Amino acid sequence: MAKIMIAHSLYPPDIIGGAEVSTQILAQTLNRQYEVQVMTVGGHNDSQVRTDIVNGINVLRLPYNNRYWIGDTGKNSSVPSKIVWRIRDIFNIRQYQHIKKHLVEHKPDLVHTHNLAGLSLAMWRAAHELNIPVVHTLHDFALIDPIKIATYSKMYRLISRRFSRMAASVIGVSSHILGTHTSLGLFENSTKHVIYNIVDNNQRAMELYRQKKVNTSGPMLVGYFGQLTDVKGVHYLINAVKALGPDIVEKLYIFGDGPLLKSLKECASPDHRIEFKGKLTKADVMKQMAAMDLVIVPSTWNEPFGLVVIEAYQVGTPVYASRVGGMAEILLNSDEYSFQPHSSEDITRSILHYFNMSEREKVELKERCHQYSQTFNEDYQLRKHVDVYDRLIGCGG
Repeated sequence: MAKIMIAHSLYPPDIIGGAEVSTQILAQTLNRQYEVQVMTVGGHNDSQVRTDIVNGINVLRLPYNNRYWIGDTGKNSSVPSKIVWRIRDIFNIRQYQHIKKHLVEHKPDLVHTHNLAGLSLAMWRAAHELNIPVVHTLHDFALIDPIKIATYSKMYRLISRRFSRMAASVIGVSSHILGTHTSLGLFENSTKHVIYNIVDNNQRAMELYRQKKVNTSGPMLVGYFGQLTDVKGVHYLINAVKALGPDIVEKLYIFGDGPLLKSLKECASPDHRIEFKGKLTKADVMKQMAAMDLVIVPSTWNEPFGLVVIEAYQVGTPVYASRVGGMAEILLNSDEYSFQPHSSEDITRSILHYFNMSEREKVELKERCHQYSQTFNEDYQLRKHVDVYDRLIGCGG
């Protein structure tokens, strides 16, 4: 049985965003066919590599070997401290030593990297020097725009472009994110692939779908799920709902937290139909998504994928989303269910588009959403990755 080493900045139970969830799902899916091990960065800095087992997957947690741990989201680091952290993280020599030692010890047939922050570009160098083929998955734009300091990002982009030549294959979670990187000269020696993220196809989601009642008349419950940051465009959604009467939108529920919470509450005032419900657990996200008549994703930046779309579809809730990034690739029909970013008026039209559907159209749309979500499953993910891996394993990189 071939050995696969999956490397990512964090691994559950340490979760910041969707990349950690997607990486865990991948590791568990691949474990059906390969011997899988995960290398990540832990919250300790005592020079020891700690090991544990998460859902049957062996996990190596390296010390963070930097000014702070990237998983400590509550740490109030100063801008100079963050810059020093980033510079050290370009090629962290102490991580390189740990990584190479454990690659020699565990002898994986292939290394599959994801987000590299905390591990650094040393991950690619170590595997390359040991003639272990590297596959890299692009979840976001961290290789080309890691922080909002233009000078640093430009420098890092040039360095990561050079190091990316060490990757045998690159996978984008959308055509958009893959094309954005390759157009800048990254991964010029790599074979290119698109493999969409998948959702955890659990029994609870199926139950919620079956229990979901389609509201065929009367005012709707509209939901937003995500962070409350500027690039998420939530204020456009708030203004869109405020332009509609209570006979159309009964409630807008905003699920999530972030730095714009206070200003968004001010934007929503005095419309009491708009309620902020805070951040939810994964189980509660599914439950609340199923309770919504409609989910809106008003992002204004180039979302690499947009997992929230497939999660809502999974419980039978239709989604309208901005035409940005990889979002349009995964909507049921981007022409019908997408809108222009930065436009409250376009969101209003989208809400009315669904509201004015017939009873039959709404019921059919629920079924289509769920059926479509089932194509983003473990079998699809395993098949696609096996195709990539089999071209590399045994060929010495």
